[in-house]
Amino acid sequence: MSHLPLPIADLICLWRGLIFHPREVLLNRCHHQWRGAGFIALIAVLVTVQVPGFNAGSQIFALLIAGPSWALDILGTLAHGFWKSGRIWQDTECECCGGPDDDGYDDEDEPDDPTDDDGIEFGFTDTDLQDWLNGQANPTR
Repeated sequence: MSHLPLPIADLICLWRGLIFHPREVLLNRCHHQWRGAGFIALIAVLVTVQVPGFNAGSQIFALLIAGPSWALDILGTLAHGFWKSGRIWQDTECECCGGPDDDGYDDEDEPDDPTDDDGIEFGFTDTDLQDWLNGQANPTR
């Protein structure tokens, strides 16, 4: 798929995601930019203004091309609203919104970096470590 044009590769990934992970794809479609609706609206304006080359058949073509994407956006928005209100799919997490951690631990209390500059403490001192290193035999080859 690395040699396909990006829009075609995106469509393949979208439909593959709908088959294998429909809940996640629908929840993420709520955060989509509604490109399908924009394309359909652009063609509708061009048909209304009577730009040469854009007739009523152009609108049907736009609906066939961008209609499925627009329908997914609408379904995703509805599903996201129901999900956010707690009516459906509480076991599914929206990747764009984030969600509560399921591991049961409060990560805010644990800093990412150690508070002191000494590093991690293991319960023994530097002299204990040096004595242990001195007691080790040097390997010979």
